Amino acid sequence: MIIRGIPALLLALSPFWVSTSIFAEENVQGDPVSEIENRLENKQTEMNSMAKEFDSEADRLQELQNEKNKLKRSEEELNAKRNRTKSALDKQYNRLLHDPDIDLVSFQKAYQDAWSEVKGNQSALLENQQAITESEMRLSQVKQKQARLTSELSYMKEQKIEARVKRLAAELRESDVLETSYKTTCSSTMTLGECTSQGHYLTKQKAVKTFKAKLMDRLTESNIAKQNSKGVQLNVHVQESQIINSGFEGNNSYFTTMQSQLQARPEASAACKLLNVSTRYCLKGTQEKQVKKSDKNWVNVTVRSDQYDDSVVINGINYGSTPVEVVLPRGQHQVTVSKNGFETYNRVIRVTNNDTVWVKLRPSG
Repeated sequence: MIIRGIPALLLALSPFWVSTSIFAEENVQGDPVSEIENRLENKQTEMNSMAKEFDSEADRLQELQNEKNKLKRSEEELNAKRNRTKSALDKQYNRLLHDPDIDLVSFQKAYQDAWSEVKGNQSALLENQQAITESEMRLSQVKQKQARLTSELSYMKEQKIEARVKRLAAELRESDVLETSYKTTCSSTMTLGECTSQGHYLTKQKAVKTFKAKLMDRLTESNIAKQNSKGVQLNVHVQESQIINSGFEGNNSYFTTMQSQLQARPEASAACKLLNVSTRYCLKGTQEKQVKKSDKNWVNVTVRSDQYDDSVVINGINYGSTPVEVVLPRGQHQVTVSKNGFETYNRVIRVTNNDTVWVKLRPSG
C-alpha cells in the first residue's frame, strides 16, 4: 500500500518563513550583544588608560615624598650649620669689645650664607608640599574616575548577560519545517493500522530529534549551549505534519516521508542554563513585567558632606573626597565618610531611585 500526498505544508507556510528570515537577518545586523561588547571594549580601554594615569601619578607622588624627606634632612643639617656660624659670629663680637681691630666680615658672610641656605630650603619645602597636595588631589580624582568606570563596567557586563539571554531565548523560539524519512520494521503480531501508527510516530520522533540538533547548531553561542544542554527541557512540539509518501516494503518494513512544522517551547530558565548564568536573568522578565527598562536596576547616587578633604568609602571602595557621584545597583550599600578630627559617619543606606546622601560630620572629642 502506497500513500502519496501533495507537499503543500512548506508552500502554505512560506510567507511565514520569509518574514522570519528577514527578522532574523535584521537581528544579526543590530545584534545588541555585539554593540555592548564594543562598548565594553571601549570602557576597558578607558580603564587601562586610567590605570596608567594612576600609576604615573602615584610614581610622581612617591618622587615628591622622597624629595620631601631629603629636604627635611637638609633642613636639620642647614639649621645646625646656621647655629654654628651664629655661635662663631657671637664669639667674634665678644672679642670685638676687647679688640676693635678684629675683622668680622668673613664671619658675617658665613652666617648670611647659612641663613640664605636655610631660607632656600624652606622655600623648596613649601613648593614641595604644594606639589604633594596637588598630586594627592589628582590621584584622588583618578581614583574616583576608576571607581566610576568600575561601576559602569559592572553595569555593562550585566547588560551583556541580559542581552545574551534574550538573544538565545529568541533563537530557541524559532520554528522550522522539515522533511523527514524513516523506515521501521513492524512485528508480525501487529495489524496494518498499528504498524502504520508506529511508523508515523517514529518519524515524528526523528523529526523532533533532527529539529533539536539543527536548532542547537544555529544558535549564536552554539558551542557553550551544547556543553550545558544536559537536562535542559526544550519541549519541541510538532505543530503541523503531512505525510508526503509512505508504504510497506518487504520483510515487514514500513517507510514514511513526512513534512512537519516544529517549534521549541523551552522551559523558562532554558536560556540561562544553556549559557551557564544565574537563572535570575531568565526569571526576571516574568517576575518584573512592569519594569521594562533594565537600566532601572541602577541609580545615580551623590554623596556630599559639610567638610573638605574628607574620605568616602562605599562597599569597601574608596572614592576620594566629596562630592562623590557614583552609579549603584538598587538595594543596600555601606557608606562611610571620615576625616581626621571628626567622628566617622558609617551607615547602611538603601537606594531605590536617584538620590543624594547629605552627611554632617561632628568634631570628635
